[in-house]
Amino acid sequence: MTDQPRTVVTEYFRRVSAKDPAIAELFALDASLVGLGTTVTGRDAIAEFYRESLESASPSPTVVGALMVDGSRVAAEIVIALTGMAPLHVIDLFEVNDGLINSLTYFLSDHS
Repeated sequence: MTDQPRTVVTEYFRRVSAKDPAIAELFALDASLVGLGTTVTGRDAIAEFYRESLESASPSPTVVGALMVDGSRVAAEIVIALTGMAPLHVIDLFEVNDGLINSLTYFLSDHS
């Protein structure tokens, strides 16, 4: 079994933390980003989502504990700091295939 999904997700968090505009390159062309009642579909739309997020919220995630990997699925518990907001407690669920993120669904806790 390959460790590729873990490597891709680790790189995702590195790029978010570094405010790297190349985050979207980790997503498949038809990938989806799902959370807070919305779905962003397609690499170009995801690139725009992260461009706006990096500019306005300056996200700074901290992974809590080890990534949980089951085949192509990776779960990460994180605390994410956003500009002007209290830190958020989030679970990110990734589906990674062929070295690219096919989907990222995030679940927000109702407390920090």
